[in-house]
Amino acid sequence: MSNNHYTLGSDQHQAWMREYWYAPRGIGFTEPGIVSTDSAEFSAYNVAKSFYQNYPEVFNLKYISDKVGIPAAEVGERIKRMYDEHAIMFVYNPAVAVYGWGLYYWVVKLKDGTDPAVKAKLSEWFQNKDDICTGYETNGDFDYFNGNHMRVLDNLLSDVIGPWRDMPEVEYVHLCPIRRDVRESNVNMWDAHGDGYRKFIWGQEQVDKLLEVQDVLDKTDFAIIDAINNTASVGDMFDYDVLERLSGLDGAQMKADFVEICDKRRIAVPMIYINHMRLGLSMKMYLVRMFQNVPSYRKAQLVDELSDMPEFNNIWEFSDSFYDVMLSSFNQLTDPEALRAKLESYGEIEEVKVADSPRQFRRWVARLDDQNGYWEECVFTDDFLQDRTAQSCVKCQFSNHEEVK
Repeated sequence: MSNNHYTLGSDQHQAWMREYWYAPRGIGFTEPGIVSTDSAEFSAYNVAKSFYQNYPEVFNLKYISDKVGIPAAEVGERIKRMYDEHAIMFVYNPAVAVYGWGLYYWVVKLKDGTDPAVKAKLSEWFQNKDDICTGYETNGDFDYFNGNHMRVLDNLLSDVIGPWRDMPEVEYVHLCPIRRDVRESNVNMWDAHGDGYRKFIWGQEQVDKLLEVQDVLDKTDFAIIDAINNTASVGDMFDYDVLERLSGLDGAQMKADFVEICDKRRIAVPMIYINHMRLGLSMKMYLVRMFQNVPSYRKAQLVDELSDMPEFNNIWEFSDSFYDVMLSSFNQLTDPEALRAKLESYGEIEEVKVADSPRQFRRWVARLDDQNGYWEECVFTDDFLQDRTAQSCVKCQFSNHEEVK
């Protein structure tokens, strides 16, 4: 507990917010200095994202080879295999708070006794609703935890939630606007405290258990993912000479631009996402409600303290909601009851709702239901390299491909 007194009108007036890269605040503010995802500054990511499925050498294989201790050629082969087996996907997170998007998660609870067929039908609607950027089906104290990044709240309420909100089976829908995006898919975001930004967070005990409970990724595979996600700079993440060869753009300029927006401005976090469903893992999700008289700085401190625990693979802090934070862990790799007891040991926490999540609908806009034949993202084939005017993109998350033509 802090000994400081952040009293309004004092010399410590809101000084607690200086602990963070972006001061925790409201949503929907567009800040100067951001760039659109199809701008030149994003060329390095857009090129790598479009080609890594067939050309894993877009990643800095020599850097990874030195870190992992295997030949560069083997690194490339392993990345290709992990992607082909749908164990990994290359994605990025934009700092939505400065892009002017509201990042709204929402919790859905169905009434007890709801026909499983009704829930299955609703799940498929969520899976096929492209507006939903990330979503989880759950079983327990609530039934869904889905999210949208939207500039206009009415669009969410009318187009995404409105069509099913009045179903007789729905007990409640609660909005959870994101105040701080602390950690996603084991990677610390810009709202992590201290020097945690872009750190790939895994406890050794969780890594050991991961290697025991599945046979899709081995120790070397995990070390490759760790090396990519834990690069000190995005300047080390890619082979910019390869990106130049594939795109015809200037590799040095792509590197400088990407370092600027990721390392310096912190408006984007590129990362390797591990498809936990492919590994047979499920998540335990903890929806936390604090007492209403807990001050904002203490809420942020409490979330920081929890983020020091590597057992939590996702951490979101909310504003203007019934709830204050959502955390998750992998059932097979942690002690869920011990984590719940840890949460309930805080005097500031009023309630913890718990649910299991066997299914994730998307990782941002990329569908993850590969069991149904979907694994959709942006892919350029050899035909594109032969003819730069060819539109060989299987599934594209961007508005155009001008930067990689």
